[in-house]
Amino acid sequence: MSEKIEEQARRAVETVAAKVNTLTRTPTTRRNFLKLGLGGMGVAGLYLAGCASAQVGKSPTSGRAVWVENATGMVLAQPTLCVGCRRCEVACTDYNLGKTQPSIANIKINRNYNFGPQGAQLGFWRGEGTYGNFRIVQETCKQCPHPVPCADACPYNAIEVKPPINARVINQEKCKGCRTCQRACPWAMTSFDESTKKAQKCHLCNGSPECVKACPTGALSYVPWEDKTKLSPQRFVVPASLEAPKEVKDSCVQCH
Repeated sequence: MSEKIEEQARRAVETVAAKVNTLTRTPTTRRNFLKLGLGGMGVAGLYLAGCASAQVGKSPTSGRAVWVENATGMVLAQPTLCVGCRRCEVACTDYNLGKTQPSIANIKINRNYNFGPQGAQLGFWRGEGTYGNFRIVQETCKQCPHPVPCADACPYNAIEVKPPINARVINQEKCKGCRTCQRACPWAMTSFDESTKKAQKCHLCNGSPECVKACPTGALSYVPWEDKTKLSPQRFVVPASLEAPKEVKDSCVQCH
C-alpha cells in the first residue's frame, strides 16, 4: 500500500471521529443528522474506506505497515458434532502438502483428544475431551483482524493477505523457518513442517476448505468471517516481545 492510501485512510477515520463528536454535542434532529453527512452511507462509506485500505501502525520487528483487510470467510467448528475421525486433518495435509501427516494439519483435532484445549487439570472429568465430557474440540485458525499476531511478529514479512479471500497466508518463498509465528499465535494454530523447514497455517483453500468438504458429520462449515478472537480462550500467553506495539493496538480501537 502506498503512503498516499495510508494518509487518505487516516484522514477518513479522523473525519468520522470529528463528525461523531459533533453529533454528540448537537441536538439530534433530522436536519442536523443530514447536515453532518451521517445520513445514508456517509459514515459507512468513510468507515469502510478507512478500514479497507488503511495502513495502521508498524510491525515491531520489521517496521513495515500492517494491513487491515479482514478475511471474507472462516472455518466454523461444532464440537458437539465431531466424532474425532480426523479426516479433516488428513484432507488438509493431503491437499496442501501432498502427504498424509495429520500432526501438522492446519486444523487441530488430535491435540484435544484427551483433555481438550486447556490440557489435563484438576477435575478434568468435567472438562472437554474424550476423558472429560466426551466432546472433541476442533481448533481452527481465527483469521485474526489487525493486528494479526503471527504476521506482526514475523521478521521476514512472510505472512500476507491473499485476495480475494483475504486469508492470512504464509508465503513459502519468504519463510525462513524461524518459527517465530508459532510463538506469536495465542491459539498455536501455526504448524511447522520439519521436512521442508517451513511454517504453514490455514489459508482457507482459496475459499473452499478441504477440511469442511471431508467432514462426514457436518461438524465443520465455511461461513462469513467474524471476529472470534475475543470469544476463544487462548492456549498460552504470548511473550511481550512478540506482541503488537501499543500504537498499533490503539489504532485498532480507533478504526473498529
